[in-house]
Amino acid sequence: MNPSTPNPFLVNGKKSTCLEMLQVILDGEASEDQKMYFKEHMDMCLDMAIKQLVKSKCCGGDAPSDLIEQIRITISQKIS
Repeated sequence: MNPSTPNPFLVNGKKSTCLEMLQVILDGEASEDQKMYFKEHMDMCLDMAIKQLVKSKCCGGDAPSDLIEQIRITISQKIS
């Protein structure tokens, strides 16, 4: 997700929370832009969470990028 990508979930200039974004999607009220933004947002959050988990539980250093990618692919396949 590009920092310059406009957030389609802004309401009166206020950013929606992840839960609010998800609710709009689950209610079937989200536009395609909103769905794409949410997916990119969640991918970024998942990537950060995996890196943090591996760093804290394994070697204490940064995880190899190919390991992070393989974990993300596996998780994506499991939830699809």
